[in-house]
Amino acid sequence: MDYSRDYTTHGEAIVELFASTFTASEGAEEGALIGALARRLIAETPAGALRVFTAWEDGMLVGGIFFTRLTYGGVPRTVFM
Repeated sequence: MDYSRDYTTHGEAIVELFASTFTASEGAEEGALIGALARRLIAETPAGALRVFTAWEDGMLVGGIFFTRLTYGGVPRTVFM
């Protein structure tokens, strides 16, 4: 298994993975919502506030996870959720 942090090159594959996974488990409406969320996170979240990790097996995307920056007013630490 190979792992990657490069989400810009494979953005559409990541969106499709999330959409198809949630469609299979929760239905078409939820799959469309989660696919749209993944697309927006990739397109609209500043690079410094987003971490995406993907897992690949034999050149096929098999898993992925998003972490986004979480800020607390007045607290200086950096947290990703």
